[in-house]
Order: sequence, then structure tokens, then C-alpha cells
Amino acid sequence: MERDTKGLISARALAISTRAPALDGMRALFVLGVIAYHLWADSHGWKVDPGNVGVVGFFALSGYLITGLLIKEHDQTGRVHMAYFYARRALRLLPALCLLLFVWFAVDLLFQHGQFLSTVPSAHSPGSPVSWLTGLEGVVAALLYVTNWLNVEPNWHLWVGYSPISHLWTLAVEEQFYVIWAPVMILLLRLRRHAATLAAAAIALVALVDPLFLSGATFNRVYFGTDTRSAALFCGALCAFIGSTHGWRALRTAKWAPLLGAGILGAIVWSSYALRQEGNRGVWNAGLIVCSLSCALAVVFVVARPHRIAARILSSPLLVAIGKRSYALYLWSYVLNTWLRDTGAFESVLVIATSFLAAEISYRFVELPALRFKHHFATTTGTTTTTAIDATTAPDPSDARGPWAVPALAGPEEAEAGEKVLIPR
Repeated sequence: MERDTKGLISARALAISTRAPALDGMRALFVLGVIAYHLWADSHGWKVDPGNVGVVGFFALSGYLITGLLIKEHDQTGRVHMAYFYARRALRLLPALCLLLFVWFAVDLLFQHGQFLSTVPSAHSPGSPVSWLTGLEGVVAALLYVTNWLNVEPNWHLWVGYSPISHLWTLAVEEQFYVIWAPVMILLLRLRRHAATLAAAAIALVALVDPLFLSGATFNRVYFGTDTRSAALFCGALCAFIGSTHGWRALRTAKWAPLLGAGILGAIVWSSYALRQEGNRGVWNAGLIVCSLSCALAVVFVVARPHRIAARILSSPLLVAIGKRSYALYLWSYVLNTWLRDTGAFESVLVIATSFLAAEISYRFVELPALRFKHHFATTTGTTTTTAIDATTAPDPSDARGPWAVPALAGPEEAEAGEKVLIPR
């Protein structure tokens, strides 16, 4: 009896895939940075911006993971199934988002004139009354993934200032990246891999320098624009392309790797300072460039060296558990910080506790059940059926398969300035 060797090879490739729990640990640090910024940065006069670093880090990680997923699907099946790709993204992102929007809009309807609903967490000041129409606008913008462009020009929407769910701008940027990048990937994957890598490098370079050509634009335009914020996503994508040509192999055993790791960490720390300098556009732009590059390299560093100290620290059970819930934490912490601000001495404890509770409910009862439907959007390779990189039997969204390509988890994946109090992360 003839055996299907193509299917056997594909199955074997999946069987030897390794987990990358360190990436969950990175997600944990990114989302904790966002939460910490919202809780304490303005009230304590922080000189650094871990929230912005967290947002950029989520973007870099998502760009890396999504691109790796598409590369591996193409290498295993000879094609990229666009409809299935977007269906899997929707199953990953929409259920948790819809839960948040449903609860938030219900509260908005019950407390239309509640001042705690109508401004951002760090404001610590009354907002304006919120009508159901205004709340509905915020919900529709979030579902259409255009929140970031409404934030670019506050006069384009009904909110006075920024919506209490303006933090969903990061999801908008990421979803717009998916819409654009997947078709571009189909074109790139028709090229020789090294030529595709050079093309990805050119795209990343353009995205990195784009803010430099917008010196006459408002800060909101640079801060929230998809083009300006896509640099980290494309840097992550470039790193995935380089990895697909084994370009990072030397990192595994190189004696100079620890020095590189220290340099990456130092660059991230400096960018955290630079991204707090909203009044100095040159420094802020430099911080965004450095942060985008260093966060993308940080992802590569921990993936290439899974048994070294950095990856071991990031793989600690607590960080991994937080990382798996990072998407829900990002969604809920900002809203709960808005609702519960000015509640007294235990405000921070209350916000953190309720955020983790809401994230646990979302993760266990919404996100994981939704992912069980991913097998309906599987790609088939020979006798082996896979959801690209994701194993269909594993509902865990953070399972990492393969040395350079691991399942994507958004953002800001999500995670999350200038006009400090008003601009949300």
C-alpha cells in the first residue's frame, strides 16, 4: 500500500514543533506595562512610558507571528487560504471584543449621564454626558476597526475628547494590517525567499521613516495613524522572513548573543523614555523607530534561544498564565480603570483585581470555546489537516508551533502622549 509521504512529512513537521512559552511571558510584560501606565504614570509623574512600549511590543510580536503563520501555511500547502485566514483571525479576536462592547454599551445605556464614562482613565476629572447614540458610535467604530482614525481628529466623532473605549485603536491598526498584509504576502511568497525578504525589508524601512515625513501633521496623526504605527508590525514580519531563511541560526549558540540581548534591553529602556517626550517630536519619533526595531529583535532573541536565561524567566508559570490572558486584560483594564477611578485608596487594587477577574471570565468562557471552531477553517496538507500553524486539537491560542512561526495572538494583541491626559494607549 502506497503511503502519502507528503502528508507524513507534514505530520512529522508538526510533531516535532516546540512550544514557545516565553512569548506568552513577553505578552504578560507588555500588557502589565500598559496597565501600569494607565494606573500610575500621570499621577506619579513617570519619566518613562511602558504603555507605549507594550503597544509597540504587541505589534512587533503580531507581525512576526502572523507572517510566520502565512509563510508556513504556504510552505506546507503551496497556497495561502485567505478566507480561512480571516476566519481564524475573527474567531480569535471578535468574541472577546463583542463581550466587552456588549457590557460597556449596557453600562452606557444605564448611566448615560455618568461622568465616569466619558473620559479616559488618567484624566481624574468629570466628563460630559454620554448619550446612547454617542456610545453606539464608539461600538460601531470598534467593530469596523476604525477607532484609530476617529482618534486622529476628535472633531470627526461625537465624543467630547476621546471615547472611553479609545484604547481599541490598537486593534484597529492591527486589523488593518491583516487586511493589507495577507494579500501582499501572497505576492511576496511567489518570489524567491531571499527576494521576498528584501522586499519585506524595504516595506519595513518605509514604515519606520514614515513619521519623519509628517513633521507638519498633528501629533494625533502620528500617534494613531495606521501607516506610522505599522513599523513594528512590519519589523516583526521582516524578522519572520529572515527566520524562514535560517538567518537567525547563529543566535542559538553565538558567544556575542548575550551582548546583543543587553543591547536590545537597553534600547527598549531608552525608547520608553523617548516615547514619554511627546513635546519633542524628534525624540519621540526616534523612540518609536528604536522601540519597533528592538521589540522585533527581542521576539527573535527569545525564540532563537529558548533554553537561555531570558526565555526561562519569561517562561515562568505566572507570566505564561498572564500572557495567555493578555488580550482580555488589555480590553478590560482600560475600561475598568475608567469606571473605577477616584474610588479611594484601594483604587489600583480594585482595578487590577477586577481586570484579572474579567479577563479570566473572557478567556475561559469566551475565547477558548470560540477557538474550538477553528478546525472548520483548516488547511489540508496531504493526509494531515492543520489550521496553518495552529494544531486543531488545541484551543489554547498561545500554543507555539515551530522554531520561527508560532500562532498569532493579537493585540495590542493587543495592547496598548502628547496631550497626555487625553490620548489613550
